[in-house]
Amino acid sequence: MIRTLEIARLPADAVLMDADCYIVVDVLRATTTIATLFGGGMESLLVAGDIELARVRAPQDGRLLFGEVGGLKPTGFDFGNSPVEASQAAVAGRDGVLFTTNGTAALCGLAGRGTVLAGALANITALAGFAARFERIVVVCAGNAKGTLFSEEDFAAAGAIAARLAALDPTRELGNGGQRASATDPVAEISNAPHADLLRNLGLAADVEFCVRYDTSGSVPLVVERGEDWARLRDAVRDSP
Repeated sequence: MIRTLEIARLPADAVLMDADCYIVVDVLRATTTIATLFGGGMESLLVAGDIELARVRAPQDGRLLFGEVGGLKPTGFDFGNSPVEASQAAVAGRDGVLFTTNGTAALCGLAGRGTVLAGALANITALAGFAARFERIVVVCAGNAKGTLFSEEDFAAAGAIAARLAALDPTRELGNGGQRASATDPVAEISNAPHADLLRNLGLAADVEFCVRYDTSGSVPLVVERGEDWARLRDAVRDSP
């Protein structure tokens, strides 16, 4: 079988693409936060596609509650969707719940379609090393506006991941989307994206700076269980024998 690598510009495109492995990217900020939480030793993370589900499951399961609406921490949540906060939180050995506008919905929507991972610049080396074993890989941009609009920053981060995978296996066939995205400067594209400006205007410039750093986490968040509007992730690196 030919080993392939493609980028889906939106989650709706990804569901039409057959693959063994889907890597979901919401670099500003959900998948960066997820990689950071597992890098800090979080045991498991429930990602929710619905905010009320997140509110119910956190106390019910004894989980820390993370998330955002409009970029900001909702009332009653323990933490926002902030990789800076996640890097400073005492999460080792704890379980969490995360709700975000785009990234968690993309992960829930793809859960069950083969292996589903959460990727960002934050965990790019560990992620690429793990994903390289799969024959057909699709890197999925979570998008903006609940996954309905193209995201420049996700496309740039997806391109960086595609380039890293292609470097690990030069024989892998790279689709047109992967070729275009891997030619971009991810740090500049992410930093200059409209969503980055929105976060800065909300006083979250430190999160933007965090999200363009490479390899701040050695985790590979992997979907291990799913249900209606939720998926549970664990760190595939820590769970490896």
